Amino acid sequence: MEKIKERRQKRDKKKIVIVSISISLVVIVSVFGVIKYRNYRQKIEREELIEDIKKYYSKYVVVKKKTNLYHKDLKKVGVVEEENDFEIVKSKDKDFPYYQIKDTDLYLYYKDVRKEKELKKTNQYENYIDLNKVVTTKKNVKLYLDDKKAITLNQPIEATIKFINGEDYYIHYLGQIYHLNKQEVKEVKEVENSSVEEADYISILNYNTVANQCSNTDCVSVKKIEEQLNYLNAEGYYSINLKEYKNWLSGNLRLKKKAIFLISSTETEEVKSLNEKYHHMINLVTTNEEIKFVDNNNKTTRESKLDNLSRYIMKTTTSLEDFKKMVAGEHVEEIKKLNTSNQNGPRIPVLNYHFFYDAGAGEICNENICLDTGVFRQHLNYLRDNNYKTLTIEEYRAWLYNEIELPEKSVLITIDDGALGTGKHNGNKLIPILEEYNMHATLFLITGWWDINNYRSKNLDVESHTYDMHSTGPCGKAQMICANHDELVNDLQKSISVTGSTKAFCFPFYTFDEEAINAVREVGFQMAFVGGNRKSSRSDNKYKIPRYPIHKTTTMDSFIKMVN
Repeated sequence: MEKIKERRQKRDKKKIVIVSISISLVVIVSVFGVIKYRNYRQKIEREELIEDIKKYYSKYVVVKKKTNLYHKDLKKVGVVEEENDFEIVKSKDKDFPYYQIKDTDLYLYYKDVRKEKELKKTNQYENYIDLNKVVTTKKNVKLYLDDKKAITLNQPIEATIKFINGEDYYIHYLGQIYHLNKQEVKEVKEVENSSVEEADYISILNYNTVANQCSNTDCVSVKKIEEQLNYLNAEGYYSINLKEYKNWLSGNLRLKKKAIFLISSTETEEVKSLNEKYHHMINLVTTNEEIKFVDNNNKTTRESKLDNLSRYIMKTTTSLEDFKKMVAGEHVEEIKKLNTSNQNGPRIPVLNYHFFYDAGAGEICNENICLDTGVFRQHLNYLRDNNYKTLTIEEYRAWLYNEIELPEKSVLITIDDGALGTGKHNGNKLIPILEEYNMHATLFLITGWWDINNYRSKNLDVESHTYDMHSTGPCGKAQMICANHDELVNDLQKSISVTGSTKAFCFPFYTFDEEAINAVREVGFQMAFVGGNRKSSRSDNKYKIPRYPIHKTTTMDSFIKMVN
């Protein structure tokens, strides 16, 4: 019995050992399985997180909603308002769910931002040079963008001051220019921030009156200003406003070279149009107790005072060369007003030719308005030998509108119609002679009768003589007198479409009435010519400019009297 009992006990122990081992194996396998599964899940979750972080990542991001700002140790250091944008850098840890703001140790949680193609920065400060100052703030500080709160911080920051405006410092921070109140500043230190060469003077250019067409020297035409603004653009000048000028003058702003200050005392529609069209800005500035100007055609410097600011006076007579000197800060002698002691002021003869033929070559023309090319050469020889300037139509227009001055010996040569000898298709007498003498003339062409390309030359301007109204109308008078308003306007517009110009018009047969003049003015012509046998002056009606008709019977003595 004892032996049987002993064998049974051994067998039971063996079973227990086997069960224990089995249980242990099961436990071990289960534990390893759990660990393996957990590692697998962690790997999957990490890969999903990495993909999620990549999905949100962009070089530039915008905060979707008001969110926390973190230090690199992930301690909360502030709050960022929605719609603020930042440039960020990629983390080396692919599964780190925070984006680092460039050049800082500050971070944003990746799900709090969205992608952005570029920062919403403006170039409004591109011509500013950093002040040689660094600011350290107090512990709690509020930063603003465009007068809207952007960031609240509960730690001090140190930043370079871009400029100072009133009670605010504008600073470089987080890739933007933020401003904060001086009350939140603990310390300002002097440092050397920039070696960029700065403006040591600023020219103030004053446009007293701006208009499309000027009738006095204190006015400047839009066309002249456009020429000046194009020069500024080409040479890299930039304009500033009154606030910028005052900050520069007080030392609160450093500007790059080539800053200018354009001003006007009246904001006309022409000024508004120029400001919309060009990068430059003509500012509305009037004299008051704080700002007073001295019209001495000199530049201003940092030593200038607000109540005694030198400025340049822009006039009709200001040449482009003088304008260049002004923006370069050079003194320019005062441009005197025109001498108006003579009621008519300066006067310019306008000569009117028609047809040309060469009698020496056996050609014949029986009309009194024909002129032998030999006689025409005598006229040009006299003008050349006596130093006369033959004007382009634009020079004459600019003179008539007080935009420029011309030599006392100036003459405008005009030719009417476009018939015999005036074009390359009908004798070609006029253009070769003008080019030979290098003199200028203006042809008033009946644009519906002949192809304008027959009259192309650098020495010949082509203007309108109607499209098809150089004839007698059904009322027995000139067609322009017989026609109604709509017929006039339609014909004139067709003619303009051919010449591409509204500088000048010439009435057929020297005949006109008020309705005809109104139509010419309405379609945009700036002046119109008639007959008259006297010199033209600025006091003439701009739509009744007199001319000297040249006939076959005009003697050389008569010609000399006309131009003298």
